Amino acid sequence: MKRRDLAIMYFPDSKPRIAVKALLRWIDNCPDLVAALNDINVPFRHKQNLTTRQVRVIMEYLGEP
Repeated sequence: MKRRDLAIMYFPDSKPRIAVKALLRWIDNCPDLVAALNDINVPFRHKQNLTTRQVRVIMEYLGEP
């Protein structure tokens, strides 16, 4: 899934670029989520595509969009 698509699911009223920034801010403000994403050993910060596992972890910590 594209990071942009996930961000738009969480922030449907925002423009894609702003939604991505807001999602990354939410992720950064949750140290447990950052640790869980780092444990997967697939970079999430500068990649446009997220793995299914990354999406599941994000939704687990942030809740369903």
